[in-house]
Amino acid sequence: MPTEQQLSLPECQQHIREVPVSRAIRSVIVHHTWRPTASNYRGLSTVRAVRQYHMKQRGWSDNGYHIMIGPSGDIFLCRPISRAGAHCRGQNQDSIGLSYIANFDSEDPADYPGTEIGQQVVAALLQRFSLTPDDIHFHREYANKTCPGRNLHLDEYRHQVELRTSEQAGDIKVVLLPGSQVIACRPRLEDGTTRVDLRPLATALDCEVYDHLADQGKVYLRKKAKTLRDLQHLSE
Repeated sequence: MPTEQQLSLPECQQHIREVPVSRAIRSVIVHHTWRPTASNYRGLSTVRAVRQYHMKQRGWSDNGYHIMIGPSGDIFLCRPISRAGAHCRGQNQDSIGLSYIANFDSEDPADYPGTEIGQQVVAALLQRFSLTPDDIHFHREYANKTCPGRNLHLDEYRHQVELRTSEQAGDIKVVLLPGSQVIACRPRLEDGTTRVDLRPLATALDCEVYDHLADQGKVYLRKKAKTLRDLQHLSE
């Protein structure tokens, strides 16, 4: 039977880091409920009412959203992230759907702590699935709707999530010695493994990147030639 689970932000971040997910995740799609509005919000009962509407009126097997965020910053896990959602036609198989309980056509996102909490949850999703802010999308990109509301702007939302992602990275830094240069390669901890973006790291190490994933399943790094002797060596 479908259930909802309310978590604190640290609990949610831990859940996102650890939950097994076998399907490919390529985007996070942001929604608002429109109805109920933020002023209609009554905690868990509101989330359960959304799930019941989706099941009884839409005929879905569960809440269409994976995560819902209350205006006060309450976080609810709804449909399991491991399963495809029912929140955006044509995009459900490889996305995660997060919805704010609000009507951001008429309500101001800046008035609600939940807006920032939702951004932190999205930041955790980006880190877990090695996505970038460009992989955040609004529902209105795929449907003739204003969702997630006229008062929410995609570029600004992506920027705010990028800031939250940097904050969540905490004190993880990649430092090049000698000289103690900090490399801006987006270090993050995923499933107990430290991961970085390859290209900025390769640039700092003075290497060129040759992407042959499509034909060989490999990425090659080669040290850049700086002297005539280096060029002769590379040509041998």
